[in-house]
Amino acid sequence: MLLCISAIVPGRLVGQEGGAAAADTTQVADSLAVLDAVAGGISPSGAFLRGSLIPGWGHAASGSLTRGAFYFGAESLAGWMLYKTARRLGVAREQARVWEERVTAQLMVDGVTDPMEIETLLGENEQVARFRGLVDAREEQREDWFAVAIFTLLLSGVDAFVSTHLQDFPEPLTIEGNPVGGGFEVAVRIPVG
Repeated sequence: MLLCISAIVPGRLVGQEGGAAAADTTQVADSLAVLDAVAGGISPSGAFLRGSLIPGWGHAASGSLTRGAFYFGAESLAGWMLYKTARRLGVAREQARVWEERVTAQLMVDGVTDPMEIETLLGENEQVARFRGLVDAREEQREDWFAVAIFTLLLSGVDAFVSTHLQDFPEPLTIEGNPVGGGFEVAVRIPVG
């Protein structure tokens, strides 16, 4: 805590003129007010780091539980789909390997032993081409879900940062409906002083 205060409140430099005691006192009071505000809640950078590590943690720490639950759920969904796609990719690779081995064995029985010719004939085989295409499609899906997971993770951190900054901001505009008269009322609050 003392280290934070010394970093925020600069000391007097050699060669500075005296007589600024009132300014020094104001600086110390302002610095302590900043420290009290940070100590009373979570800082925006702390919310960003928490939200970037575990989605929703930054929101939960700043009191936005619904938003935190949304980001945690979205990241959990992206993680589940990433896991599911990785499993499907493994199955597709195994199927492609089995078909390549079958076709290669059949080609060797037919007397084809040149590796370049075998690879060319493997590419022409319908089943091998189908499973190789499936492997490529699954790899693209995995990349897509990985990108969604990273995007959601960073979005959670940024939203927690912004939410923490705006946490104590007063609501400037409210709209309320009037069920009896069928109209609505718009109110604007402007804090003065």
